[in-house]
Amino acid sequence: MAKKESSIFYARNLAELFYQMKTIANLTLVGSCTSAKELPEKMISTTLISEFNHIGKHERYIEFGPATTLSEIQALGERHLPKILLDAIETIATPFVRNIATIGGNIMDPESKNTLYAPLLALETVLEFKSPLDVKYIPLQNFTEIPKGHVLTNIRVPLNDWDVCIFKRLGPENRITETSASFSFLTDSEKSIITSIKIAFSGKITFRCVPLENRMLGLRLPLKSKEIENYIEEAEQEFIRAAEKTEYNPILLHQFLNLVRYSFEQLT
Repeated sequence: MAKKESSIFYARNLAELFYQMKTIANLTLVGSCTSAKELPEKMISTTLISEFNHIGKHERYIEFGPATTLSEIQALGERHLPKILLDAIETIATPFVRNIATIGGNIMDPESKNTLYAPLLALETVLEFKSPLDVKYIPLQNFTEIPKGHVLTNIRVPLNDWDVCIFKRLGPENRITETSASFSFLTDSEKSIITSIKIAFSGKITFRCVPLENRMLGLRLPLKSKEIENYIEEAEQEFIRAAEKTEYNPILLHQFLNLVRYSFEQLT
């Protein structure tokens, strides 16, 4: 049977978007579709909705509309962005693709947690979802699915200074495969005492090492070799727990542990 042609609808603002989502059955929300393998039968584009494309800089955080392109964010530079987020964007595809790919599309891909997911997870990003009736704020750490009847309207990224900031992208360049993943590591210290530490991994397996992070708070720097080995073992167990119900290429675990070791060695 021949596949039906796709129908595309447009909305100029949130009110029109919610109206069409309510009145047209099986309507899928889409953006620039840079990672879409197959277009849905009925879709509504967000490209004309100005509320979805905004950047707001505040003292403690920066906000992005989900339709803000990666190039627009990259253009802000290290002076206005967390370095780890800028480092991640610069590894994504080509300048042409970054001109049309959006931050919302990168983290809301239903099939995979793409490149920006790990740094945004480490930065403790908060997602804002709106419906005609209410607004929900969900930390990315707790996000599992879009609340029914809601759409992503804002991405809030805290701004902090970090002593150590490491981002690494795994897998082939310019495409996503089973071995693609991203790793983020952040630490801050005061008087040689760790006051904050974040370790995030995303791809086929996505998680943050929250129990390990909590155990390492208050440690005195520099870390000793024996301490590093113990914490690497804990990181391995957290990866295994996160991957318990997922089939994955073993290389992901090996690469994760290598990156954890490299990151901890920066604290010696």
